[in-house]
Amino acid sequence: MSKNVLLGIVAFGGLVLVSLLLPDSSSDVTVNTESESTELVMPANIPNFPIYDATLTSVRDSDGEEARDISLILQTEATKQDIHEWYRQALNQDGWSIKSDKNVAGYQIIQAENLNLYTSLQTANGEGGTVVITQHLKIRK
Repeated sequence: MSKNVLLGIVAFGGLVLVSLLLPDSSSDVTVNTESESTELVMPANIPNFPIYDATLTSVRDSDGEEARDISLILQTEATKQDIHEWYRQALNQDGWSIKSDKNVAGYQIIQAENLNLYTSLQTANGEGGTVVITQHLKIRK
């Protein structure tokens, strides 16, 4: 999914993905998966965020004055329904509470908080029958 389409979907749904709007800085880390030799890993030192067990295809991690913003793109062969059900269950445990769970223009958008932690996610059809999960993690300082 292109960045412009993602921004359009997010804006339409009322979400603001701060990490996409922040200016690039030297602390930003972006990994492109075009190279077969690059192995992606989850960012270090992230608290207990529910993250679906899928293939990590992109990571963006930036640390600002007010919050640390992490954007993940995951890919899986699971169904959208299975993914949504998993997140609904995971985001109703361990102090997490769902703040929004709505379908906007055919995209299910789920937002949740746990003290200073915030996450939002959406799913989209990927190539070859896969599903792409775009998840934003925010750690407020």
